Amino acid sequence: MSAQIVSLTGTVIPSEPLPANETLVHELERLLQAARAGQIVGMAGAYQHQDRVVTYSYAGAIGGFGLIGGLDCLKQRLVQLSVNQG
Repeated sequence: MSAQIVSLTGTVIPSEPLPANETLVHELERLLQAARAGQIVGMAGAYQHQDRVVTYSYAGAIGGFGLIGGLDCLKQRLVQLSVNQG
């Protein structure tokens, strides 16, 4: 399942492609290894694309309140980061 969320101010398309973010690539590789090892059995995430469009997806065992709590903690952290940037 996935969906697309568009910014209220519209989509901003960069003039040239951005280079790969190595920190992001390493984290995704770490998560994939953990999923292949059976350590991660469900996930939910939001993704910011190069054109600033945000999408989300979820897969695997996502039932229960634990994952919702984890997402809430992440949301609070993201809000804190956004407030500190402004």
